[in-house]
Amino acid sequence: KMSYTKKAVQGVILVFTINIIAAFFGYLIRIVLARNLTVVEYGLFFSVFTLINFVGIFIGFGTGEALLKYIPEFIAKKENNKLVSSIFYTLKITFVTFLFFAVLMFFSANFLAKNYFKNDLALPVLLFSIIIMLLSSVKTILKLIFQAFQKMMLYSMMYLLENLFILSLLFLFFSFQKNIFGAVYSYIFAFFIIIIIFSFFALKLFDLFKHRKPIEKNLIPLLHKYGLQVTITAFGGIVVIYTDTLLLTYFRTLDEVGVYNAIVPTAMILQFIATSIITVLFPMFVELWALGKKSYLADGLKLLYKYFFLIIIPGVLIVFAFSETILRLMFGEGYVSGAVAMQILLIGIIFLGLHSLTSSLFLVVGKPEISTRIMIEGALINLVLNLIIIPKYGYIGAAITSLLAYFYIALRCLLKLRNFIEVKIPWINWLKTIFAGFVMLAIIFFLKNMISLNVYLEAFICVFIGGLVYSVLAFFLKIIDIKEIKDIIKQI
Repeated sequence: KMSYTKKAVQGVILVFTINIIAAFFGYLIRIVLARNLTVVEYGLFFSVFTLINFVGIFIGFGTGEALLKYIPEFIAKKENNKLVSSIFYTLKITFVTFLFFAVLMFFSANFLAKNYFKNDLALPVLLFSIIIMLLSSVKTILKLIFQAFQKMMLYSMMYLLENLFILSLLFLFFSFQKNIFGAVYSYIFAFFIIIIIFSFFALKLFDLFKHRKPIEKNLIPLLHKYGLQVTITAFGGIVVIYTDTLLLTYFRTLDEVGVYNAIVPTAMILQFIATSIITVLFPMFVELWALGKKSYLADGLKLLYKYFFLIIIPGVLIVFAFSETILRLMFGEGYVSGAVAMQILLIGIIFLGLHSLTSSLFLVVGKPEISTRIMIEGALINLVLNLIIIPKYGYIGAAITSLLAYFYIALRCLLKLRNFIEVKIPWINWLKTIFAGFVMLAIIFFLKNMISLNVYLEAFICVFIGGLVYSVLAFFLKIIDIKEIKDIIKQI
C-alpha cells in the first residue's frame, strides 16, 4: 500500500507541477492570439478548432482510449504480444477513420464556410485544419501510451513542449504576418515536431517487432466495445463543453465567440487540477482493481475527494474576484464584457472537476456504460438549454447552461459510484470548505474596495490576506488533518 501511495503522491506532484507550467504557456498562447488577431479572427480560429475537436472524438472510435484501460492489464499479466498488437491495431483504425472524416470535411468545407461560419476566411482555415486533425490524432495516441505505461514525465513534457513550440512559432509567424494563418501554421508545425520527438521515446517502451503478431480475434471486440463506450461518453462530454461555441457561432456573432473563447480557457485553467490528479491515478486505479485491492482504492478516494475540494475552492474564488482585471490585462478591453459569464462558469468548474475524478472510476470498475449514460443525460440537458437560452442571451446563457450541466453530471456520478466502491463522500468537509471559501472571498472584496494601489500589488495583498484566513479556517474547522498531511509528506 505504501508503494502505491508514494507512487501516486510523487506522480501527482510531478504532473501537477509540469501542468502548471504548461497551462501557463497555454494561457499565454491565447493571450498572444487575442492580442495579434481581431476579435472576429480569434473567434473564427477557435470555432474551427472546436469543430475539429468535435469530429476528432470519432477518429479511432475510442480504441486509443481503450489502450489506457488494457495496457496496464497487459503489463501486469506480462502479455506483451497483446500489448503491441493492440497498439498497431489502434494506429490502423485511427488512420482509416481519419481518411473518412478528412474526405468528408474537404467536400463540405465550402458549405460550412458560407452557411455556418459565414466568413470567407473559414474555407482555407478549414482545409488546413484537416492536417491539424491528423497530427492531433497521432499525438493523442502517443500521450495515451505514455499514460498507460505510467511514464508521467513523458506524458507531461509532451503537453509542456507542445505549448512552448506553439508559442515560439506564433512569435515567429506573427513577426511576418499578423493574421489567422500565422496561428494555423504554428499549430501544424508544433504538432509535427512533437510527434517526431516523442515517437522516439514511445518506441523505446516496448520491442516493436519482437512481440508483433496478428491481433487476437477476441481482442478486437474487446477494444471496440470499450472504445465505443468511451466514444459515446466523449461525445457527451464534447456536447457539454463545446456545444456552447458551436451554437454561439451559428446563432450569434464571431465577436461573441471570441469573447467566450477568452473566458472559457481562463476558467478551464483550474480544471487541470482534476486532470493532473486523474492522469496519474487512473492507471494505478486500474491496476489496484485488477489485483483485487479494493480497500486501498477506497482509502485513496476518500483523501482524493477531501483535498481536491480544499484546493479547487480558493482557486476558483480568487479568479472569480479578479475576473474583470484578468480579462482586461490578459486579453484587452474588448473582452472585459465576458466577466460575468466567466464568474458563472467558474462555479461550474468545481462540479466539472468532481465529475472528471468520479467518471473515470466507472471505467476502472468495468462499468463505462454508466459514465456514458450520465454524460449523455448531461449533454441533452446542455443542448436543450443552449438552444433555448443562447439565441437570446448569448455567452451569458451559455455559461449558465454549462453550470447546470456540470452540476448534474457531477452529482449523478457521485451518487452512482457508491454502488460499486465503498467510499464515504466528505459532505461535511465540503460544506466547511465552502464556508471558509466564502469568508475568504468576502475579505478579498472588502480589501479591494478599501485600498487603491497598483493592480498587481493590490491583488497580491488581497489574495495573501484572504488566503491566510482561508488556511487558518481550514485548520480551525478541522478540514485539514495534520496526521494525514504528515503521512502524505512521508511518501514524497
